[in-house]
Amino acid sequence: MIDKERIKKEEMFDGFYGICTDLEASPLELIKINKNRWEIERCFREMKTEFQVRPVYVRREDRIKSHFLVCFLALLVFRLFKQEIPGYSSYESIKTLRQFNLAEISAGDYIPIFQRTDLTDKIHDSFGFRLDRELITQKYFKKIYKQTKKEKKYAKN
Repeated sequence: MIDKERIKKEEMFDGFYGICTDLEASPLELIKINKNRWEIERCFREMKTEFQVRPVYVRREDRIKSHFLVCFLALLVFRLFKQEIPGYSSYESIKTLRQFNLAEISAGDYIPIFQRTDLTDKIHDSFGFRLDRELITQKYFKKIYKQTKKEKKYAKN
């Protein structure tokens, strides 16, 4: 038998749900944190799918922590990358980054073996170097490395 009175009583709470947490914060802060939870969920979903971090075959606590740290750092770098290059799905971005391959043709000299796209062009433009040149020499790699050192120095000031 359907208890219509009970249904009517329960309708008062439609759209509401309880939050149980061990965080010490005001109710408004907890609501704000909970509203941003989807962002955290999305990050974990990206790690599991796009970064292919599973399955994990580590058992020792130090290795588990190390694995988590590497995954977290990869996610952090990827989030920074996505801020720099917005407008592309995580799948598309990671697929493009994985295909950014070079072939060594002689000691320290490389040629690109990836397909140039709008996304690869945006990556090159945003980060200030090109890997789609006919020949990438060891000298050019050193120039890129020096450039990152200079930018790091300016970031500290």
